[in-house]
Amino acid sequence: MDSTGEHGGASRRTLLRALAAVPLGLSLPRRAGAAEYGSAAEVLDAIERLAAALDAQLEALGAAVPSARALVASLRADHRRHRDERARLRRRLGLAGPPLAERRPAAAPSLAPLRAAQEALVYAHAEGLPALGDPFAVDRLAHHMVELARHLAIIDLWIQTEEERG
Repeated sequence: MDSTGEHGGASRRTLLRALAAVPLGLSLPRRAGAAEYGSAAEVLDAIERLAAALDAQLEALGAAVPSARALVASLRADHRRHRDERARLRRRLGLAGPPLAERRPAAAPSLAPLRAAQEALVYAHAEGLPALGDPFAVDRLAHHMVELARHLAIIDLWIQTEEERG
């Protein structure tokens, strides 16, 4: 690997760009029991609940694994920005504020539950887009979905690295 991060003609950044360019429908197969949302409020409420669960996972992992703290801080910063943008979408759509998130401590920090929580949040975004009914809201949440799918790819790479270390 050279000083630019290139290795065999491809860098991690190039890989992440390529992953982001893949249409989500191609990279995420339709799940059995996929959610069918009836309104934008249902979509945003589900996303808030899932984001709170994911945040608890990240917080626990960051507390238990010092080497993960920078990544956790970065992901949580993205989540705060997404939460602020969802609040603006709620105002735009004339919706009530989000329900109070039940703050449950995460189980013992582990990558598998973190991955499951991240994947659930990505799916909620994908499945919720048709129910939003507002092009601007669809655009914003689609951008969030792509960022969250990138986070999922990073978690998958982390899991793969841990498995290789054995």
